[in-house]
Amino acid sequence: MFVHKSSENTAKDDAAKYDSAKYNERSFSTLIRALRLSQGYFSFVLVHCNSLALRQEILDRLQATGAQKPQPLFLPKSATTVYTTIAAFVDGEQPPALMILGLESVESINRLLVSTNLLCSEFSNKFSFPVVFWVTDELLRKIIRTAPDLYNRMTTIRFISD
Repeated sequence: MFVHKSSENTAKDDAAKYDSAKYNERSFSTLIRALRLSQGYFSFVLVHCNSLALRQEILDRLQATGAQKPQPLFLPKSATTVYTTIAAFVDGEQPPALMILGLESVESINRLLVSTNLLCSEFSNKFSFPVVFWVTDELLRKIIRTAPDLYNRMTTIRFISD
């Protein structure tokens, strides 16, 4: 497993100066803390991870950790908005957290990001749980370019692979 006990991972940290296991453990602790502190409140969290195997390992570990088990939501390829997809998925119930997966498969990703960017202030009116976006390098660049308001509202946590 990638974990070794360590302290908080901050934006000032440079991934290159840590071995990946230590860096990822710090990132995992930051993710857990972000989810715990957001219970009952809406927040956007962006998790930057290029390895699908590492992503799955982190998701499995999140499910095994504590009472606040985030629910995965796999976006369909045809999705055009995150807001309505989440609203339909939760159907009035508020999960502890929601993990948005499958962004890399969405056919109209630019349209989805633009609509999410336009509606980002509406999320906090409707939802009272953190929404975690899992992205790769390519998706991160698209979010920064296409949805800058959304990106500026996100807490970003990075995991690195060997």
